[in-house]
Amino acid sequence: STLFNKMRFLTLLLSLPTLLFSFELIPAVFTPYNSDLTIDYEKIQAYATFLSEKQNITTVFISGTNGESLSLSLSERKQLVDAWAKTSQKIIVMVSAESIVDAISLSSYVSKVSSSNPNIIGIAAMSPSFFKPSSAQDLIDYLLPIASASPNLDFRYYHIPSMTGLTISMTSFQTLASSQIKNFKGIKYTDTDLFTLRKCVKNANEGVTHYFGKDEILITGIQTGAKSAVGSTYNFMGPVGYEIVSSFFDADLEKAGEKQDEIVEVVEAWGDLEGIPAQKAIMEMVGMDLGRGVRPPLRSLTDDEYSELEQSLKEIGFLD
Repeated sequence: STLFNKMRFLTLLLSLPTLLFSFELIPAVFTPYNSDLTIDYEKIQAYATFLSEKQNITTVFISGTNGESLSLSLSERKQLVDAWAKTSQKIIVMVSAESIVDAISLSSYVSKVSSSNPNIIGIAAMSPSFFKPSSAQDLIDYLLPIASASPNLDFRYYHIPSMTGLTISMTSFQTLASSQIKNFKGIKYTDTDLFTLRKCVKNANEGVTHYFGKDEILITGIQTGAKSAVGSTYNFMGPVGYEIVSSFFDADLEKAGEKQDEIVEVVEAWGDLEGIPAQKAIMEMVGMDLGRGVRPPLRSLTDDEYSELEQSLKEIGFLD
């Protein structure tokens, strides 16, 4: 009825401040290197401060794709947990590895550290990408011991088919995970299949939420029902991201679109360059030098590529 629709619309309007307040942007952080590609753990504190003071960030996603997780040793990843745990940031740790033994070991370590550090709030794991599970249940069987090694922490599955090559239905997976993994709290959804994301949101059990992982279409992730977003550009475009969020919930879709365009323009500026070294270069340009290096098979930018990227960013006004 007309009265019912008006009441539903009023309820939505009243809930918008709460939704806005709870929607969080979480940068997938990079790993700082010394010139010899050893990890510069001493840089973590300054990095955390930069994110909080310059980017309005309070939670980070560490040891993920942007952190080159699978190019790091298990020992290095544990030391990264220790370094980030000394900062004021809340922390979600990506713990998966091609070896399930390593993944369980890292998950158990994160759980142990979290017992004395409440800033560690969760773990995530993706599918292995060499030997792949062939069904949703096979994926659950792989993830279950990893999640169980951190029983005190929220667990989220990291869905990133562009990297894992996995095409298992996330709706089927979510149903099984909700019943079999006790600490399952949702999916970090890095995919453009918004139809499936919407079905996951609609059918989610209470307490199960979705983190959206496509910065270039953040608006659509919010509209589809994601409750937070994890992405690389929030390392250096956090305020712009939050303008997208606030404009969306203020129903100013024109401004939200304009701010979304700003993120797209920056992504387009690095063109055919590898995303991780290009964004580490951007971090240096905005005052947070993490070292330009990346581990093979990724390749660092040449001096000419760095200069061309810097000029492209100046032309769109990003470095003004």
